[in-house]
Amino acid sequence: MANSNAGSKFYCCVTPQPTDLTQAEFEALTWVEVKNVGSVGETGLNTNVLTYDTLDTDVSQKSKGISNAGDPAIEVARVAADPGQMAMRTIAATRYYYPFKLEKADAPTALMTNTIVYNRGLITGPTRPNGRNEDFDLEIFTLGLVQKEVVVDPATI
Repeated sequence: MANSNAGSKFYCCVTPQPTDLTQAEFEALTWVEVKNVGSVGETGLNTNVLTYDTLDTDVSQKSKGISNAGDPAIEVARVAADPGQMAMRTIAATRYYYPFKLEKADAPTALMTNTIVYNRGLITGPTRPNGRNEDFDLEIFTLGLVQKEVVVDPATI
């Protein structure tokens, strides 16, 4: 059965992590939930496809190049006193790599966990789209992810 994003939660950790983390290392961290998240941008590897043409071939040669772990935008309805949003603003003022966690609300049964996606990277922003009379006061943070995401699929509790 396919699932929606409704009920998902986004977290950040306020302790910088300078190197890639394993699942166990991510799980050992202390997390702060960022409230009022309206959208989490695209994550996952985007790998460059290299091409090279030679005089003696009809078809380009191709190979995989370097992968980008992603630069998702995190959109929040601004709440000045939300601890998670405050943490994101503080982190954005630094140049260090911080861990992030996205917990999906997709447990197949009440006896199973949700999918969890971990990653680590820079955070920039926030930008403010401002808007019109009836728009929410939004802030958008961009994550510059620097390691392959760690995806933990649902498991029996």
